Amino acid sequence: MQIAVRSKDNGAKAMTTNRNLVTGALIADAASLGLHWLYDQPRIAELGGENPEFCATTAQDFDGVPAYFAHPLKQPGDLTQYGEQLMVLLSALAQSGGTYDQKVYNAAFVAHFGYGGTFVGYIDHATRETLENLAGNALDTPCGANDLQLPAIAKLPALVAAGLEDRASDAIRTTNVSHAADKYGAVATAMLVTARDGGSASDIVDAAMAAADDDTLSRLELARASTDRSNQELTTELGLACELESGVPSVLHNLLTSMSYKDAIRTNILSGGDSCGRALLLGAVCGALYGVPQEWLDRLNNKSRVQSLMDQLGL
Repeated sequence: MQIAVRSKDNGAKAMTTNRNLVTGALIADAASLGLHWLYDQPRIAELGGENPEFCATTAQDFDGVPAYFAHPLKQPGDLTQYGEQLMVLLSALAQSGGTYDQKVYNAAFVAHFGYGGTFVGYIDHATRETLENLAGNALDTPCGANDLQLPAIAKLPALVAAGLEDRASDAIRTTNVSHAADKYGAVATAMLVTARDGGSASDIVDAAMAAADDDTLSRLELARASTDRSNQELTTELGLACELESGVPSVLHNLLTSMSYKDAIRTNILSGGDSCGRALLLGAVCGALYGVPQEWLDRLNNKSRVQSLMDQLGL
């Protein structure tokens, strides 16, 4: 499917929504970077205040509390490895003329994240094992890691914006091959498609529930039933770390308890832990729901590259 044709058929509003899926995800990732993997909510509030987005931090800010300072080489406005994963797929789609080509995607992944590649920064387990699996193997099939964590869904906003959600399973399995990745990937894809197609926050939550199986439904139901609780409290109960079973329900709860893009992203940052892992899905959906704030978009250090790729794809 050629994205430019799809965008033309659906009009200017659809083009804006598609762009907001992508930029909403990337802005949320960059905005969350400075306080990423801080697991102490009071320390996050101390450092970030009421406006914790694009916070500049040092290793010393992470001392004395549960935390991991993973991004010493990054500056405010840069992307984490999650945002970089989305960028790799966006670039691969552009190289393929708006179609999903697994060989092109795998090659782009290796060229960016592999030894001697263009990426400088933290390499997570899913990325590391995927690179190991791709070494010496044919590049025309997914070769993801046995991994249960949020990298599985990081690239999906670009895929759904391109109208290629029928390839979501392949994109997920490019980095994550596990039951949890398949099931929560289906939930995340349903949320993104519903957001892209103009659904409300309630519609998006309903789509998540409809896509869930017995293994995932109970945690999503807990999130939906807990709107009288803060996202910080519920995310602590669900788990602040990188697992899909923690992050996706936290995003669902955030959607039901936030009223704007900025509110949702700030809430997610203040909840702590793997805020960037949650941010890609949350930012994409909220971008479609509310639009993205121009002043935050302007702080995205690779804004020109993002816009160039979207222009190539007709988004």
